[in-house]
Amino acid sequence: MLLWFDVEDYITQESDDALYGLLELLDSLSIKGTFKLVGEKVRRLKENERDDIFARLNGHGIGFHTDLHSYHPTVSEYLEAYGFRDGAHQFEATELPGLQALKASVSRAATCYGQAGYSWAPQPLPTLRHWGLPVYLDCHDQVRLNGVPFWYGGLLNLTDIAATMRMELEEDGLDKAIQTFDGYHRACLDEGGFISIFYHPCEFATKEFWDGHNYALGVNTPKEQWRIPPLRTREELKHYLSMLGEFLRYTQTKEHVRYITADEALELARAPQVSLRDEEIREVAAGIGQDLYFTVHNHQSISASDLFMLFYKYLYKQPFPAEMLYGPERHVDSDFTGAAKVRDIIQAISPDVCDYPSIYLDKQLPDCFTVAGQRVNPIDMTCTLASIIAQDLSEEDSVAIVKGTLKSVQHTKKEVLWGPKWVVFPPEFTAPNIVSLSELQTWTLKPALF
Repeated sequence: MLLWFDVEDYITQESDDALYGLLELLDSLSIKGTFKLVGEKVRRLKENERDDIFARLNGHGIGFHTDLHSYHPTVSEYLEAYGFRDGAHQFEATELPGLQALKASVSRAATCYGQAGYSWAPQPLPTLRHWGLPVYLDCHDQVRLNGVPFWYGGLLNLTDIAATMRMELEEDGLDKAIQTFDGYHRACLDEGGFISIFYHPCEFATKEFWDGHNYALGVNTPKEQWRIPPLRTREELKHYLSMLGEFLRYTQTKEHVRYITADEALELARAPQVSLRDEEIREVAAGIGQDLYFTVHNHQSISASDLFMLFYKYLYKQPFPAEMLYGPERHVDSDFTGAAKVRDIIQAISPDVCDYPSIYLDKQLPDCFTVAGQRVNPIDMTCTLASIIAQDLSEEDSVAIVKGTLKSVQHTKKEVLWGPKWVVFPPEFTAPNIVSLSELQTWTLKPALF
């Protein structure tokens, strides 16, 4: 059970009491939640002298939820103009003040991140790894893997869990939530799984969301003109907190239920790094052909970029000189025709010849490799390396360049009109660059095993 909260409303002071009430409730039930905090919300809590909230937060999982959340330009809006590497650094420059505020106020370290609203992008992934936030916890459907947790960009993604639910804050919400939970619980009993439950503390204090009243449709309302959304009464706040308590107590009566934080989910996951023996690498290489895709071999989950690094290790007899290998900046078509000498192929992937760009301490695939003066893109190169290994070719042999396909891109959505997906976006907002970059980073996509 993942129970997580986006702590974001820095306009409505009444939401502070809702947050404290939730922390008090969870502590009374011995349930650890994961609280993802916006930087500006942390600053407002400090101004409001809510040390009681910070003290209770230390007993729960902590996450980061951007610096200003819905203030324009949001993460998707400003990163649409950047590539993968440049966008990672722009994200750090823009959002770091929020993380610093969080670290200064909550002694327990943050271990996860989640985007504001629908404002997702792949460029933050290297920055989050660099910051030591190894888990992406939220709801988003741009990249999805059959409703199960997955590795993407080097982070454990808990973003499109099939069993995602909530008890709605309405009079028949409890009965409906119990029915939904029972169905998910039965489905998980055989093989195990995650149920993901999420809320915003402000929902218990207000009838409508704070940002819809101040940042909708691309508008930034000045601070002096901020509008407070319609408030719930104190009795309503207490009533819905009580209802949530009833629901959570009900889930605790069911067998094999365990509430965990984002960092505890990471502890349960098998290490993302892959180690295969030479004979296993040959076996994997023989099964690739023209279809480059993630695979599971010998209880290890292997992405397309892992495959490249395994083949590199096999041919050079030493590990690839980086722990992480991101997808390229852009797709470039190969112009190589015919066959090439194996030694020229091997030389083309050597770090002495090929520039593997760095993103912080990690590496990125180049847009293309140069083989005998001609371009070979990473997809075709990886499939060709698989062919060399599967055929046990020597350096003096020749090999045909394999025209491959990166099948993992099928797990991304293609729609570029994002404006209607979140009330905060300008209605006409499109994100073709973000969609394209999300496809390129499926080089790193693979199932998470537990």
